[in-house]
Amino acid sequence: MKKVNIPHFGLLEISNIIFDINGTLQFNGKISNKLIEKFRALKRHYNIFLISSDTRGNLNELAKKLDSKYIRINTGNQTDAEAKNKELLKLGKENTIAIGNGNNDMLMLKNAALGILIIGSEGASGKSLMNADVIFTNPNDAIDFLLDEKTIIATLRG
Repeated sequence: MKKVNIPHFGLLEISNIIFDINGTLQFNGKISNKLIEKFRALKRHYNIFLISSDTRGNLNELAKKLDSKYIRINTGNQTDAEAKNKELLKLGKENTIAIGNGNNDMLMLKNAALGILIIGSEGASGKSLMNADVIFTNPNDAIDFLLDEKTIIATLRG
């Protein structure tokens, strides 16, 4: 667990990070080697979960590459957004950072202890944008942010 006390924002006590994959970590089905390296550093501080309905069919392969756990959502009678939010609640929203870009990420971004939006080459949903706390243009910068306590404080302080 990583604790960061942020003036006029509050205390973040984070154990988990839940990442959407399509448009967040991988773009057009590809992930960079640089991102794989950064994931190793991130895993020293947090439990990492990949979450997806597995649109591209490579969730298991990607989880192996990143040496991370994964959650394949099964929506049934609920929307993808509701299914992802349900998984966030299981992990504990008060101790989890959510990272995504799509319309189906809006609830987990809103309800997580910290919601991070990635506006990459596949774009991002306006609804998710409005529910995020921090916004980046690529996942590498988001990971650098999460690894540097001073940057977290500088960005989020009130």
